[in-house]
Amino acid sequence: MRKRTILAVVIVAALLIGSSPIALAQAGQEVEGQDARLFVPVVESGAGNASGQAVVTQKVSVAEQEAALALWTRERLAAADAMPLMVQTGPSAADVGVPEEPVLAGPGMQVAPGRAAADADQVARAAYAVDWAMSAASVQDEATLETALAAEAAAMPADATGASQIYTSYIANWLSALQTPYPHRWIGRFSFSTPSGTSYCSATALGGNNIVTAAHCVYDTPSRNAWYTNKVFTPAYRNGSAPYGTFATTACTILTSWVNLSGAYSINSWAKYDVAVCTVGRNSAGQTLNTAVGYSGYAWNYGYVRNVDNLGYPLKNYAGSWLSWRGAYLRLCAAETYYRSTDVRGMGCNWGGGISGGPWIDSASLASPVTYGTNGYWPGRVSGYVTTVNSGIDGSTQNLYGIRFTNSNITTLCNARGC
Repeated sequence: MRKRTILAVVIVAALLIGSSPIALAQAGQEVEGQDARLFVPVVESGAGNASGQAVVTQKVSVAEQEAALALWTRERLAAADAMPLMVQTGPSAADVGVPEEPVLAGPGMQVAPGRAAADADQVARAAYAVDWAMSAASVQDEATLETALAAEAAAMPADATGASQIYTSYIANWLSALQTPYPHRWIGRFSFSTPSGTSYCSATALGGNNIVTAAHCVYDTPSRNAWYTNKVFTPAYRNGSAPYGTFATTACTILTSWVNLSGAYSINSWAKYDVAVCTVGRNSAGQTLNTAVGYSGYAWNYGYVRNVDNLGYPLKNYAGSWLSWRGAYLRLCAAETYYRSTDVRGMGCNWGGGISGGPWIDSASLASPVTYGTNGYWPGRVSGYVTTVNSGIDGSTQNLYGIRFTNSNITTLCNARGC
C-alpha cells in the first residue's frame, strides 16, 4: 500500500510539472528500506496571510543540499562572481513625477534579535580550526588593507548628475576582531549556481534558522523564470574565512508578484517585491544557524526616512569597477533613507554587485529616525533590525534602492518560513 501511495504522489507531481512553469523545486519521498530518497520537482503556492500577498515556496531535497555543501569548498566560495545589482536603465511610467511620501497606516512592529548558543564559538573553533586560524593570521594584512582603501576612495568616480544622497562608506570587518561579534556574525555571503557559473549575494540570519535576502538572488525572473541551485549561506565570511561553516537551504519562499514580473527592471515596480526568506539546515559541525550565530531582529511598517546602516559583500562599486580585496570583506554604507515610491526606499551608497540582499539595519525606536544606540547597529551588541534589503540601482547615481518591509511582504514570508 505504501509503494502505491508513493507512486501516486510521483504521478501527481509529474502532472503539476506539466501545468506550472515555475514547478522547479524538489519535494522528497522516502524509499522503503533505504536511506536514499527519490525526488520529484514541485513547488508549493499559497495565499499568504490576511494582509499579505501570495507566495511561492521551493523545497530543496536532501540530495541537493548535500550536493550544494560538497560544491562550495573554501576555494569556490572565494572565487564566485557577484550577482549584479538589478539596474534600471531608463525611466518607466511609474517613475514620472515627484512622489509624495504617503501617510503610514498602522504602528511599526518588530521581532527582537537573539544570541547564539553559549558554546557556539567553542564548537565552531574545533570544527573550523583552519578558518579561525585564517582570521587570526590576517591581522598582519590590516595595515596593507587600510592603504588600499585610501587609494580606492581616491579613485572612486564622481557622481556625474549630482543627484546622489549623502553617505559614509567603509569596511565593517577589516579588523579581524570585528569578524564574529554581533551583528556582523549574522551577515554573510549567499552563494548559488546559475547557468553561467557560480555567483553570490549577501544575506542575514533571522530566527527559525532562516535568512533574508533579495528575491533576485534565489529566483531568476527576468530571463528564465527559474530557481537558482546549490544555494548556501556562509555567515561572518571574511577574506576566505568561514568561521561558522556553510549552511545549505532547505526551502525558499518568495512573493508570487516577483515571479509574475516581466519586461525591464524598474525600481518603482520591481524593488517592492524583491525579497526572499530561506530556511537553512545544519553546518558540518551539526549546529543550526541560530545555535551558531544567533539571529538579527527584523521590523516592518517603519517610516521611509530613517538613519540606517547598509551592509553586504560588494565585489564592485556602483559604476561596475572592481573594488580592492574583491568581495572579501563586509562593507557598510551609513545614510539617511528617503521615499522613492510605494514600499520602496532609497539611500546614498557607492557599492555595487555582491551587495544584493544585504540588510539595511535600523533601531527598534520608531519614535525617531535614530540608528545608533542599544537597539541599532552597534558592533559587539545583540542589536539591530533589518527593515530593507538591497535590490537595485539607478546606473547614473550613487544610490541603492530596496523594499520597505511591511505586513504584506516580510510578515507574509516569515509566516510561511517561521521567522
